[in-house]
Amino acid sequence: MDVFFTTVVRQAPITQGGELVRVDWTTKKVIAKKPLIPTDPPITEKDDPNSRGNARGGRGIIRQGDTLYVAIYHSILLFNTALNSKGKITNNLFVGLHEMYHNEDTVWLASTAIDGAIHIDLQGNLLESWWPRENRKLQQLFALDSLPINKTIDNRMLWLHVQPSKQPGHTHLNAVAVRKGQMCVLLNRFGLVYNTITDSILIEDPSIIGCHNLVFLGDKILINDSKGKRVVVYSQDGKFINEIDLLSFPEILAIHNADIDNYEEKRRLFVRGLSPIDDKRILVGFSPATIVEIELYSGRLLDVYQYSKDVAVCVHGLLAWT
Repeated sequence: MDVFFTTVVRQAPITQGGELVRVDWTTKKVIAKKPLIPTDPPITEKDDPNSRGNARGGRGIIRQGDTLYVAIYHSILLFNTALNSKGKITNNLFVGLHEMYHNEDTVWLASTAIDGAIHIDLQGNLLESWWPRENRKLQQLFALDSLPINKTIDNRMLWLHVQPSKQPGHTHLNAVAVRKGQMCVLLNRFGLVYNTITDSILIEDPSIIGCHNLVFLGDKILINDSKGKRVVVYSQDGKFINEIDLLSFPEILAIHNADIDNYEEKRRLFVRGLSPIDDKRILVGFSPATIVEIELYSGRLLDVYQYSKDVAVCVHGLLAWT
């Protein structure tokens, strides 16, 4: 099995802000890696005042045949398994991309900076979109303000100086997944999974506010509690089943407590990146850039790979290629 993952490097120059990495999971040998730099249009430090990350590095990864689709701030870069470039997809509504979901010959993705779930074909053409801040039920439940956005123009560079977390009504929609033909989104700000087809809340759990990743696996739903340093498991109908506390493993606790460059304490063991290997095993990413393999049903830690000891280097996208 090979594992592909992206990184974001906090406070780095944008040209050194992250990578796409392929590692042999058995030997833990890095097979290939490529820098991920936003170009066409290019983004500079002057364009992006947010030194914590924002336009830097890589985001989600999905697979279509033998092609990797890798999100960066305003584009999806295409690579073969040797990490040679195969092109790029972009769209005027790609603003602060996060996770993606491959659905047949289309892609759903989270355009997080503008709170949009964007549905495209494999050429990047817009098929449809969904906006939580325009949903009447969510507006009423959470007193959301609508976003003043012109969807007909090129928005890719217009929001770099806007801090989404300080926008009234921002939901931080950062993951999309489809289950039985029904599209669901993860709203990070509320710890909420919303079914856009039934127009109803599937999961509402304030304990996971700030969460990342939404994976439907068999009869379970998996979400990374990024701040709580755990993976939370729910039933298909959204009921809490159990949690995998990453700090309960001595190997992970040792990484958490290591003497590392810790300029930003709250980002140590920030959990982001989640990929099934099969219906029993998952990969989970956290900072400093580390990936662990966990047996889902027993909760056993099976393997650990640490790519970097620098807490500024964070895993973002994660994909097991079996």
